[in-house]
Amino acid sequence: MYHLKCAKGDIAERAVVFGDPCRTKALSSFLDRPSLVNRNRCLLTYTGEYMGTKLTLSTTGMGTPSAAIVCEELAALGAKCIIRAGTMGSISEKVSVGDAVIPNKAIPLDGTSHAYRERFKLDRLPVASRRIAELLRSAALSKCVMAHTGTICTSDTFYLEGEEDASHWKNKGVLGFEMECSAIFTIGEIRGYEAGAILAVTGSPHGKQRVLEGDEISMAIERCALSAMEAAVSVELARK
Repeated sequence: MYHLKCAKGDIAERAVVFGDPCRTKALSSFLDRPSLVNRNRCLLTYTGEYMGTKLTLSTTGMGTPSAAIVCEELAALGAKCIIRAGTMGSISEKVSVGDAVIPNKAIPLDGTSHAYRERFKLDRLPVASRRIAELLRSAALSKCVMAHTGTICTSDTFYLEGEEDASHWKNKGVLGFEMECSAIFTIGEIRGYEAGAILAVTGSPHGKQRVLEGDEISMAIERCALSAMEAAVSVELARK
């Protein structure tokens, strides 16, 4: 592969992806016998075993263009399940900082998803695998994570969304904003892998303090990541 310098056999059929390479590296410590199979372009990728099942942890970087590249290459290398474990900003009073959101749909406000959807004539919203969403919810609840299921928006921008944007989408029932899911779900539909996501809520896109940090938030992110890893190894992959 051009970006992930891997060959078939380096990548497991089940993969969990993170935007931040530091998060990928940290979570690799939960794998048995982790092997660093890519460090090119800081898209750190590890393959090992989790709960007795081969699992890959990979880095997408920030935004849908980079996430699309990584998911295309993971799929080409044999991934049949890709789950994003990341963060998002909430615009719903029902969703608090430290909670988790398991998106079942992602409204594509980004250019990458738009390009794919035009090219492949896709007319429905990008959706997650219902089966993976159920596994994520079960795994999150087992770790005492407050998990919400619903629609999110995927945006190209981090700083431009303001109160007017938030109010518009909040009135349509959207739970919040993030930057990768729509592309991951769209490419899953095209390339044939099952996709899902679990997102730790770290702040609000229209509040005074945009992103909250600290030990409590770090623990919420870690619990979401471990829920994603558990769901990935629990899913029964379809055999063609």
